[in-house]
This record gives sequence, C-alpha cells and structure tokens, in this order.
Amino acid sequence: MNRARRIAALRDIASALGPLADDTEWYLFGSIGRDEAGAADIDLLILCPSDERADRLRAVIDEDVLGIPLDLSLMTFDEEREVRAVALQRALRIIPATA
Repeated sequence: MNRARRIAALRDIASALGPLADDTEWYLFGSIGRDEAGAADIDLLILCPSDERADRLRAVIDEDVLGIPLDLSLMTFDEEREVRAVALQRALRIIPATA
C-alpha cells in the first residue's frame, strides 16, 4: 500500500470516528511522511483539544487496522506548541486535508 492509499485509509478512520475526530489534526512523520519506499510502520501524530479527547482516541483507534504497525502519538495543541513536534518531525498534515 503506497502513501496515498494509507492517507486515504487514515482519513476513512477519522471519518468513521465522527465527532470524536472533530477539532483534531492528524500528521504523518517518519519514513512514510517522507514517502520512503519500504516503510515498516506508520508514524501518526494526532493533535487534540484536550487530554480527555486524546485518551478517548487512543482507546478506540485500532493500531493494527492497516496491516502495518501504527505508531500512534497523541498530544494536545498546547503541548505541541511547547515542544514544536510538527516542525521538529517535519510532519505532513493529512487531517484536516491541506490545500
């Protein structure tokens, strides 16, 4: 499965989560974020409005659903502003979709 298909699958997951995924941002980073061939896992960062939302998402997202390990990182928007994870990882925002 190539990166475009994995992004589509992740967007389907977010859509299926309904309101739980509202007001979140999802980012790819690592080898799949760089679109390298032969990625061994999917590094996914989800930014959430609260710790409670992050906990709920962590509880319902199946890390084995895509047939490749999903390395899931969740943090609040405030935490991300402190550590600048998106910039440091050169992450690619996939949800909401960039223009």
